[in-house]
Amino acid sequence: MKLINKKITVIGMGRSGVASANFLAGKKAQVTLIDQKEKQDLEEAVHQLNPSVQTRFGSSTLAENEDFIILSPGIDINVSFLESARQQNIPIWSEVELACRFTNAPIIAVTGTNGKSTTTTLIGKILQTAGKSVLIGGNIGVPFISLVDQKSPDFLVLEISSFQMEAIEKFHPKISVILNITPDHLDRHKTMTAYTSLKEKISKNQTENDYLLLNQDDPNTKNLGQNSQAQKLFFSATGDVKTGVFLRENSLMLRMNATEKKICNFDDLNQVMQWQVENVLAASLASSLLDIPLEIIAETLKQFTGLEHRMEWVRTYKGIDFINDSKGTNVGAVQKSLESLSRPVVLIAGGKDKESDFSPLKSVLKQKVKHLILIGEARSKFRQILNGSFNYEEASNMEDAVHKAAGNASSGDVVLLSPACASFDMFKNYEDRGDQFKSIVHNL
Repeated sequence: MKLINKKITVIGMGRSGVASANFLAGKKAQVTLIDQKEKQDLEEAVHQLNPSVQTRFGSSTLAENEDFIILSPGIDINVSFLESARQQNIPIWSEVELACRFTNAPIIAVTGTNGKSTTTTLIGKILQTAGKSVLIGGNIGVPFISLVDQKSPDFLVLEISSFQMEAIEKFHPKISVILNITPDHLDRHKTMTAYTSLKEKISKNQTENDYLLLNQDDPNTKNLGQNSQAQKLFFSATGDVKTGVFLRENSLMLRMNATEKKICNFDDLNQVMQWQVENVLAASLASSLLDIPLEIIAETLKQFTGLEHRMEWVRTYKGIDFINDSKGTNVGAVQKSLESLSRPVVLIAGGKDKESDFSPLKSVLKQKVKHLILIGEARSKFRQILNGSFNYEEASNMEDAVHKAAGNASSGDVVLLSPACASFDMFKNYEDRGDQFKSIVHNL
């Protein structure tokens, strides 16, 4: 793809926008990077830019006669200021779409509502343990576009979000994984149908030589890909699958061509990964399709201890386990986290609402949670849903929440931070929220 002297506008000065602008400038394109924020709010991004990139701040006005537009994931493709570009049939691509046109490396792409980062990382770890050259990025860590100028790897393992798939055309994974689909980002996507369609889009360009891996246990996932040409395989923590990976009693099993092989014992996994078994199953299945020996898959699974802020064990204090699941920013994530625990839970939840329906939490709260601590802007919405039917109290900040949680927990219980909400009402991001939780817990 020739980029010399192409007129290209990149919208959004976040991480992927800056990376895209720099990549395009390096290919001698005429690049304009715009953002609605003012320059003083974007100084760090400005310092990272190629000097040839033109910038425009406090603006959403597009240049004229662009050859194409690159959209940062934080920008909704349906915003009104893109209407003129749509009418002129100017291509509007995500950074992922741009990047895929500059690599020939096989792509393993992971999407879903919850577990994407853990599964992406685990697949990468397995491949690296097998001696493969692997680059890991996408919605986790390094933008895809920042990887394409590096030495071509054996595999690219990418986390892909629904936002990134709004503007893809030719993105083509060798293996695509859809982990689960529960309500999230409905403030942007509006309906579950639209959200689900974006997740399913990951297999849009796959052929009969490619693979689509689906969660058989998830009613919103197991029947996807009806119009995809990819070979469909399944993973399940609750029952056998025709072709794929599943949990049978204490064994992780692989079934291919009607032949079963054991991968490892479930009990051999780190406790954190036992709480995230569907991520383990999906990563095992993806790796097995790349001819990775089962003993290498098993070895890596046993050694993997999970990611920070995702069901992360922090400390045992007075017999109480404290777990940081700050990445649990939607209702489905909290449900999965609670269902994975077999002991009484004191739950810290709340934050900035993403127009979520909290009512599905009522039943799992009654089954798993002995006491609930509410924080953040969403407290009033939680109160309306619970309507006095559940034992809860409110906290003014994280320190107050941790101390109230510890005071309501007994030896053998779990204190779980799993907010079901975004963090921006009280914290910089979910990492800041989790870090504050851990710091307070360590100082108890």
